[in-house]
Amino acid sequence: MKLKVILLVFCTMGFTLLLVVGLLERNVVSLLINESADVTEDHIRLTFSALQRIVGVLPYTLGVIIAGTFILSVAQIFKSDKKLLPIAVLVVLLIPMIYNIFIADTAAVVEGIETTKMSDELSTVKSSLLGAVKQHYIGLIGFALTTILQLIFTLKSIKK
Repeated sequence: MKLKVILLVFCTMGFTLLLVVGLLERNVVSLLINESADVTEDHIRLTFSALQRIVGVLPYTLGVIIAGTFILSVAQIFKSDKKLLPIAVLVVLLIPMIYNIFIADTAAVVEGIETTKMSDELSTVKSSLLGAVKQHYIGLIGFALTTILQLIFTLKSIKK
């Protein structure tokens, strides 16, 4: 039971961290759907500035949370005799994280945030910003679903 609760804590930490970042980015998220959405230049530059301030710690913090969640998920699968729900927890975590890290290239997105200057053209700032916002929302959805599945699995175990 301890493993399930610790894994639930890790899932919740990932969700909470990305929720906070998502709330920070809420004024520009409409640009993901429609790049010509009515978002002021001030909102774009302010959100970009906020991301520049946390880019030094956010990827490493999320990396530790993702790695911990992965390791605990694998341990949970073996401890639960390979039941379907623990496998679903791992798969639902891995799909968005693999997409973000390898396909959407987290390293390049981080580098874009670090190397772009606030004084650069708006299109450059916007491009760097939207790459990060997209990854954060994909991660947020992944951790939200993982947290829900892990909560269900933990609660089912309590009832037994």
